[in-house]
Amino acid sequence: MRCLFFSKFPPPHTGMTIATETFADLLEERISVDRLNTSYGRIRPDEWGSEWVKYHVLFAAQLVKAYAALRHRLRQYGYDTFYFVASPSMLGHWRNRVALEIARPYVSRIVAHVHNSSFPRVFDRALSSGSAQRMVEAVDTFIFTNRMLSERAESYIPPSKRSVVHNTVDDQVRCTNAEVSDKIESRSTKESLRVLYLSNMIETKGYRDVAEAVEQYNADGGRTATVDFVGDWPSSQSRRRFMEQVSGFRHSDAMQVHGRVTDRNRLRRMMLEADAFVLPTYYPNEAQPIAIIEMLNAGTPVISTEHAAIPEYVFDDENGYLVDKQSPTQIKQSLDALSDRSNWQEKAWSARRTYEEMFSPDAVQDAMLRAIRGEN
Repeated sequence: MRCLFFSKFPPPHTGMTIATETFADLLEERISVDRLNTSYGRIRPDEWGSEWVKYHVLFAAQLVKAYAALRHRLRQYGYDTFYFVASPSMLGHWRNRVALEIARPYVSRIVAHVHNSSFPRVFDRALSSGSAQRMVEAVDTFIFTNRMLSERAESYIPPSKRSVVHNTVDDQVRCTNAEVSDKIESRSTKESLRVLYLSNMIETKGYRDVAEAVEQYNADGGRTATVDFVGDWPSSQSRRRFMEQVSGFRHSDAMQVHGRVTDRNRLRRMMLEADAFVLPTYYPNEAQPIAIIEMLNAGTPVISTEHAAIPEYVFDDENGYLVDKQSPTQIKQSLDALSDRSNWQEKAWSARRTYEEMFSPDAVQDAMLRAIRGEN
């Protein structure tokens, strides 16, 4: 079996691009996989300006080249399956449709992977609803990263075409049982709490709330917490506004803003060193944040929100805490609870168990292979 991935791969290192690369790597152990990268190499700017215009012009040029390469590849090689990531946006949907029209005559199966919780919108918009239904007819299998996403699409896509395959983590950040055990046992000798935020620096991901919560925690006195912010900025303006917020804190020296980190081995070390991972997201397109799965893999308790599919694998007061959106005070209270060493150890072991039971690479590989082959 030979499969062509027509998708965005890192860089940029987003949850979606990392997931796509991980799925391709897992499948490549069992079948033949070729990759055609449609990424421009950076995240889309979030504010109008010269950076926004430059991004869209260069991305469009990159995409035209990718379509030409796609047609050439399909004509030259005998692919069985065409794989793409289904977009929830209007422009993204029409980009998908162009790729489908090119690929359909050459392959026997088409697989669409849905990572975005806003995907059903393409069926509701007047300018894309008819096209979206035709896409359903053309696609053989839609893979959803969680049950919630699959259920949201049940009005538009029949059960026979829907499969659920969880995300997992790539081998560069995968932690061994021995490493996690050492981390949990050594926590008893630490006095301070090390917090990690790892996601793109999009405001609705909640990074401002994390900073405010750590400031509140340190202001209580008697205890200290540090926080590392790791993620790519959508614009220089966003970064400047956040740095102004941090500089106004009394305990700003406890906060380190790293920006984008692409060294996966370095990220793995940061995951193992972290005592708590905080992602208080209310991002509209959120689905199943891979960063949370990466932290569970490292035995790191998670503080997040009851948003998207997060409650399917972050269990309040078991492997972490669920807080209200835009609530720094509740985040601070969760950090208070994790400062108790015995409570932290219980949450850390539970985090690792959740990863092993739900997101192990072997289980994900088998489920992905069945979906690609249409065996679900």
